[in-house]
Amino acid sequence: MSIDWRRLFFFLGAATVSVWCGWHGQPLIHESDDARSMITDVFSILAGFLMTVLTLLIEPKPTAKIWREAASKKTTFVNRIIRYKWLFMLYLIVLGMVFTANLLDKSKDCADILVWIERIYLALATLAFIISLTLPNQLMQLQVGRYNEMIDEKKKPDGE
Repeated sequence: MSIDWRRLFFFLGAATVSVWCGWHGQPLIHESDDARSMITDVFSILAGFLMTVLTLLIEPKPTAKIWREAASKKTTFVNRIIRYKWLFMLYLIVLGMVFTANLLDKSKDCADILVWIERIYLALATLAFIISLTLPNQLMQLQVGRYNEMIDEKKKPDGE
């Protein structure tokens, strides 16, 4: 197994920024119902978008190459789908934690817990948002790859 250092450094950088945002941004969202509502709206939309993308990606391609070539790409395809699944789970975790924070918001007994929940969900929301910024490029590369595959199929003589 080879390590994709670029992806690893991107994730570590995004995680560092996210922890900083969660820690320092918590006081800003603590008193803002609008901020929690906006986070809920954005991540609900992102989750719906990602489910649509997953549905389209998992759909078998009518122009699939012969099985050997498809099998050689299977690991890359499965890894990409797994990453999208984890991103979707991250969206749902953020939504669940915002919901929990909203429930605990008016409780005086849970003030300390609420601060930590807000820090964590803000950090996770920042991480998910940063990672989501890479989605358009990834989807474009995937679609360009599919078009190139279709073009290559059209160029082959019928006997192959």
